Amino acid sequence: MKQGKENAMNTTTRRVGGAIGSAALAMTLALGLAGNAWPAGKSLAGAAAAAVLVKPKQVYLITNRGCEEVCRSFQHSLASQGPVNFILRDIDGDTSRMPPLVEEARRLRPDLIATWGTGITLAMVGAYDAPRREGYISDIPVVYMYVGNPVESKVAREAGRSGRDNVAGANTAVPMAAQINLLSAYRKVRKVGMLYNTNEPAAVAQAAEARQNLQSRSIEVAEVKLPLGADGRPSAADIPGALAALAQQKVDFLYSVGSTFTLQQVEAISRGAIGLGLPMFTSAESAFRKGDILLGLISPLAGIGQVSAYQAAQILFHDKRAGDLATPTLTRHSVLINMRAARSLRLYPPMKMLQFAEIAE
Repeated sequence: MKQGKENAMNTTTRRVGGAIGSAALAMTLALGLAGNAWPAGKSLAGAAAAAVLVKPKQVYLITNRGCEEVCRSFQHSLASQGPVNFILRDIDGDTSRMPPLVEEARRLRPDLIATWGTGITLAMVGAYDAPRREGYISDIPVVYMYVGNPVESKVAREAGRSGRDNVAGANTAVPMAAQINLLSAYRKVRKVGMLYNTNEPAAVAQAAEARQNLQSRSIEVAEVKLPLGADGRPSAADIPGALAALAQQKVDFLYSVGSTFTLQQVEAISRGAIGLGLPMFTSAESAFRKGDILLGLISPLAGIGQVSAYQAAQILFHDKRAGDLATPTLTRHSVLINMRAARSLRLYPPMKMLQFAEIAE
């Protein structure tokens, strides 16, 4: 299926749906969710036949920088469970475009709103303790995807459930303990460096979580917060100086703190780090694929889209309330090693790690 792309404020719609195929069944089994995916006594074939008779559900889907793998996986997986009409919006990395979209969603009243990332999600539903609720959506189900720290960023009240009547989503973050274990397995780690921008709540939350967990393992943390300009945004011109400051502190790894800005600049950051002899680590697949990052431990992007689609399907096709849904956690993660970066750094992975890692060139 081809997807039209228009400007950030225009509508792109896709009507899809019908039979539930083997891919959907395989996905639910892999996630360990098949037992709850359809009501007892109903077969997948029966659900597919029933789907033909119902009016397509309207899903308002907002992305950050185009419909990438998470978005595509979400659409494909949700469409395999019933007829859906997607109303697509994109903010091109600029959350200041969100207020008109919030108002449009309020006016259109879709069956469900799907949000990509922390910034978009907070703009749509607000932090759970926001003093004023008038500007946010509270009466339409919202499923968030690709929100790494939903509790820390105040999208959710607790890890097990969102604690909010109209909000559901999945915890797709890689556990910090596993990240630190992988870093330590690659090389001796005494000090880890981070550079990040403070104008994105998700980045601040991720940096705080990493700092706390690293220090609890007696690993020193060196941080550089990128300065913000008069417009409240960081500048790529400050990246070389930030990297040089971390190199002077002799960090053993540069920990990638994810944000819209750092993903945009991941090539400059990762190549600059290699030039200074700094190996880099990420827990985001998109950053690893785009940059020259040595090591990654990631939740596969397709899996993030699938588990979010499962949540949406429970609301759309099984009459579940968003606030009643448990928050699933992805338990399968992949180790990624960039051998080009390893050669440039002269820092090769342990042989045992090569037995289970995905190798990129």
